[in-house]
Amino acid sequence: MGNLVKIIPNLLTLFRLIAGPAGAACLWISAGSLMEAEALQWWSLALAFFIVGAVTDALDGWLARRLDAVSRFGALIDPIADKVFVAGFLIVFAFLADGWIMITAPVAAIIARDALITGLRLSQLRKERIPIPVSLAAKAKTVVEMIAIGWFFVLRLFSDSDSNWAYEVWVALLWIAAALSLYTAIVYLLPRRSKTG
Repeated sequence: MGNLVKIIPNLLTLFRLIAGPAGAACLWISAGSLMEAEALQWWSLALAFFIVGAVTDALDGWLARRLDAVSRFGALIDPIADKVFVAGFLIVFAFLADGWIMITAPVAAIIARDALITGLRLSQLRKERIPIPVSLAAKAKTVVEMIAIGWFFVLRLFSDSDSNWAYEVWVALLWIAAALSLYTAIVYLLPRRSKTG
């Protein structure tokens, strides 16, 4: 029973790998639905996936420490799950923006950074017994990304009013997340360049 309890943090992390793409798919279907009631149902389901996924992001690490279940697998899969979870929603944002650079540029920057860093992390698996810990700045980046995704859902509440300010806040959050992505990529890559250069 004890061993079963200790896998709960990893199960929560793995759920996030599913929740991101599933929530993004629901959001995309909602945006394309012609019936308001149907669109609201899919939107609500997307919101549910996002909320539960975001909660698991805060809960899995805490539970792993609480249950003394910190593992190499968990340390590796947690940041990957974060990136997959966030990327699913960001890709939908880019498609809904229909090529508008103020949305597509930060989305592309975030996803490109995450793909690069994830690839580098995976390539180092054989060289490093324990995956490189996620930095405080990278955690802050993920938090801002989560807030940006959550704020997108908040925008619906202002759909019948003058909501330019709410939309501008959302765009600003995306750019802040993109700036943090660039910064954390530089911080991650510079030590490796000095070792090989």
